Amino acid sequence: MSGRSLWKYVPPAGPVLSLALIGLLLLSALLYYRAIKIQRFLEPALAISQPRNEFAESINLTFQKEFGAESIMGIKVKTSSLVIKKSLLFSENGTVKAPARTVLKKLARVFLSLLEDEHTRPNISLVLINARFPSEWTRSSNAAERMKVQRMVGLVQDSLFNAEPELGRRYRAYFVAAAQPTYSNDGNIELIELRIVPSELLHIEVLQKLMKYAY
Repeated sequence: MSGRSLWKYVPPAGPVLSLALIGLLLLSALLYYRAIKIQRFLEPALAISQPRNEFAESINLTFQKEFGAESIMGIKVKTSSLVIKKSLLFSENGTVKAPARTVLKKLARVFLSLLEDEHTRPNISLVLINARFPSEWTRSSNAAERMKVQRMVGLVQDSLFNAEPELGRRYRAYFVAAAQPTYSNDGNIELIELRIVPSELLHIEVLQKLMKYAY
C-alpha cells in the first residue's frame, strides 16, 4: 500500500483540533466545578479553626518568649494548656523544689503577659490549674488523695502569685485550682495542667466568621 493511500484514513486537522479544544474546555469546566466545591467546604472549616489557631499561636509565642524555642524537659504546650510533670515542681514530701521556683516565675510571666494583652485577655474565661488523683472505693482514701492533690495545685497557684504579685493583685479572679478524680491507671495522674479556658467571645468570633456562609 502506498504512503499516499494511507493519508486517506487520516481525519482532517480542523475537526481534530476542534474536538481537542472542546475536550479541554470540558475538562477545565470539570476542574473548576470541583475546585469551587472544595473551596466551599474549606472556607467554613478554616473560618471555624482560625480564631482558635490564632489564640493558640499567641499562647505558644508568649511561652517561647519566656522559655525559648527549645523544648523543656517535663513541660509541654498543648494548644491552650501547659502540662507539667509533678516531679519537676514538687519533692517527695510535697514541698516546692527550689529550682522549680524559676519555672513558676516564668510561667507567671507567661500568664501575666497574656492577661495584660488587650487582644488575648477578652478570649480568656479562666485559667484552670488542674491535677488528677486516683479515685478509690473507700471514702477515706478518696478524701486523703483529694486533699493532697488540692494542696498541690493550691501551692502552684500561690507560687504564681508570689512570683508575680501583679498577677495575683489584678487577675486573681481568673485562676481556679481544682483536684479531679480519675481512674488509678490514668497516665495523667503524674501531671499538672494549667489550662486556659476560652471565653464566649472566642465562640462569637467563630459564629461571626461563619455568618457570611449562611446566605
